[in-house]
Amino acid sequence: MGASSGILPIDPIRHRAALAGRVLDGLDQRPLPDVLVEIVGAPDAYRARLEALRQGQPGATPDRLATDRNGAFRWLDLPAGTYTLRASLSDPRYAAVTMEATVTADAVACADLLLAPTAVTGNVSADQPLNPLAMARARMLDSGEVTFTAADGSFTLSPVEPGAARIIEFSARGYITATRTVVLPQGQTTAAPAITLLHS
Repeated sequence: MGASSGILPIDPIRHRAALAGRVLDGLDQRPLPDVLVEIVGAPDAYRARLEALRQGQPGATPDRLATDRNGAFRWLDLPAGTYTLRASLSDPRYAAVTMEATVTADAVACADLLLAPTAVTGNVSADQPLNPLAMARARMLDSGEVTFTAADGSFTLSPVEPGAARIIEFSARGYITATRTVVLPQGQTTAAPAITLLHS
């Protein structure tokens, strides 16, 4: 349309993804929903933009997002530069993680963050003869997380609550139940002492 029509042409605003990624379980790569992802370090241009926004909207938090059900997050229209992201859950079974991502003007920066779960691994054997014991149950006594051993007797309990004296109960049909006490630091995988269950 020409200027004589009295209507000015307006270019459409196109919001472009600048920084996108997912938050995953560090052991099994499972997407984690409802994880808080924050920009905790940013270039001066972004900090100035954030400061200006908060002068008009003091409660604005465009630097904080929650992942969707697929563990995904994204920010649009970020100034170029290096950003530091922090991902955390209120769930104490996971440790927070930070990483850097560089945003450029002509590409989407991808940032997959791996949240480290607190986990315990180990092996369960049967006595007489000494063989790996499949389908033995491993259960955290006070919080109830449960798993079963694989064909080679191995197990992984994850995620579990951290603690200085967590007790795991091991049981199987035809065997005497046994327990082991383990120290589980947050965000680390701990190997439990080898377990041999005795026939009942």
